[in-house]
Parts: sequence; C-alpha cells; structure tokens
Amino acid sequence: MKELFLFLGKAGVFAVVANTILFFKSVTWNSRAFKIFTYYLLSISVIQVTTYVLSELTDYNLYMSNVYIIVQFILLTLFYRKLLKFKALLYIGILVLFFLGFQYIREPSLFLRYNSIGIALTQGLIFFYSLLYFYSSLTKKETEFLLINLGVFLYMISSTLILASGNLVFNFDLISKEDYLLLLTLNNAFYIIFQLLVFAEWFKNFRKKPLSEEN
Repeated sequence: MKELFLFLGKAGVFAVVANTILFFKSVTWNSRAFKIFTYYLLSISVIQVTTYVLSELTDYNLYMSNVYIIVQFILLTLFYRKLLKFKALLYIGILVLFFLGFQYIREPSLFLRYNSIGIALTQGLIFFYSLLYFYSSLTKKETEFLLINLGVFLYMISSTLILASGNLVFNFDLISKEDYLLLLTLNNAFYIIFQLLVFAEWFKNFRKKPLSEEN
C-alpha cells in the first residue's frame, strides 16, 4: 500500500505540472476564467513540487497543507467568481481569509499541523461553488469548464472528508497505519482523477486556437 501511495503521489505531481504546461500553451487566446485557472495550476504545481522536495529532505511538511488550502481557496474563489458572476463570492472569500488569519494568530502552532476547520471550511465552500456551477450550467446550457468543475466536485468531496478529519482520524490510537495509508492513497487517486478531467477539458475545448483568432 505504501508503494501505491508514493506512486500515486508522484503521478499527481507530474500530472499537475503537465497540465500547467498545457494550459500555458493556450492561455493567450482564452478567457479570464481560463487564465485564473491556469495560475491556479501553476501555484499548485509549485506547492506540490516544494512539498515533494521537502518530503525527501525531512519527515515533517504538514505546514504545506495550510499554504495549499489558502492558495487553492483564493484562486478557485476567483475562478468561480468569473464563472458564476456572483460578486458575493469575493466578500465570502475575504471573510474566510480573515477567519483563517485569526486562527493562525491566535494559535500559531496550528500552522504546523492539519487545520481541520480550515480544510473543511475552504474546501466545503469550493464544493458548494461547484454545485452552483452545475446548476447554472443546466439552466443556461453552458458546457465550458464542465469537466474541470466535475473534477473539482469529486476531489473536494474526497479531500474534505479525508483531510478535514486529519487531526482526529489520523490518530494511530483510533486507526491503524494501514487504514491511514489507505485513506491518503484514496485521496491521491481522486486527485489524479481531477487532473485527468482537467486534461480532458483542455484537450476538448481549449487546445486549439479559435478560427477567428487564427485569421
């Protein structure tokens, strides 16, 4: 199980870096939402590679999970703000960031471990935004970014359920190391599914320059 976990982890890093390169190839002729998602991929690539390097150098890199959730929340909030055209998402985002800042100021050691509340709050909101976009797509018959949205939806469900309980469930008095690894392996698997859907979206809708742009 450990070998599968490590393999999927490395595959996930490779997948997000590859998608970042592909999206940057198409960034000049696509929408603002596309550009925001491209910068999301770039930011996550940097964080994932940094986390991987740190894991090779040290046994402790949990604090990177806090960097991850904050960057992810900011950029995906901006992404869904463009898709949904709801200005309220910006105000919600600011309130959440103030709350997270208060958490870390009040308890600085929280930055060095899983922030269960922070993970549940930020990823739960992103999950909710993805549901709103599904509804919006059905009513307006929009198909753009649907595969990406499906990937976000699936990954946020798994990641929230697994990682939000990190400080409680990932306690070896309550759960075996084998089950712990199984949960993390499942999370890595859902992340790869997310990246495959991101690639499928790019290949289907964004890899080719529109004819009007070519002429």
